[in-house]
Amino acid sequence: MTQPRLLLMSPYSALEWSIRPQLEEWAEVAVFDAPGIGDEPAIGSFDSAAIGDRAVEEVERRGWDGCVVCADEFSIAAALKFGLRRPDAVQGLALGHACLSFNPAAEPPAVNAEMRSAMRQMSQFDDRTFVRHLTQVTQGHIGEEQADRMLERFPSGVGQAYLRDYTTDDGDWIGDAMRELSKPMLFAEHEGCLVFTKEGYEAAVSAFPDATSMICEDKPNTDPAFGEAIREFCGRLAV
Repeated sequence: MTQPRLLLMSPYSALEWSIRPQLEEWAEVAVFDAPGIGDEPAIGSFDSAAIGDRAVEEVERRGWDGCVVCADEFSIAAALKFGLRRPDAVQGLALGHACLSFNPAAEPPAVNAEMRSAMRQMSQFDDRTFVRHLTQVTQGHIGEEQADRMLERFPSGVGQAYLRDYTTDDGDWIGDAMRELSKPMLFAEHEGCLVFTKEGYEAAVSAFPDATSMICEDKPNTDPAFGEAIREFCGRLAV
């Protein structure tokens, strides 16, 4: 029996998917660093479109005809840009911090305006300070050891360049892209998140009532409950 295939999207590094070993117990998993990070060559820009393009290359290299695309927080943009380029390859979308935009001025706001401003300031920090602040923004879900490993992978200034894109793109196209793709979806809320709002998540659930929804106590790509929800989601797709 063919294993489910999962394409894991990351805002920065494959290291962010700490539940990857759990997923690999039952699925074939593809994950990669963002272009310009680790061994990945830069491809001209440091934004969600570059990550989406890299995902297209990964799926084509593997010869996959279909997969469930999994993304968390700002990598939702890259997941949808991949999906719009290769809708035939998307069997479903599993989205942590699900939202309809990244706009703090949306009604309701999808992202906390003060935190977004603070993250923009982070993009001006030196490399070590930038990575250390990631541990704070994620409420410790990127731990100290993981932060050290990420720092080793990040060429100077590249993580900050991605963050500038994430806090500049209001993502007002996200809800429309979900509608255009019209794929089965799993939505996960990160309870108590400092950046993404509860109201923004609830707006996404209201806009897509057929989506499966759940609450994670931890950041979804670090929470085993999200991994189990993805497994169950894939099981339903296979029926």
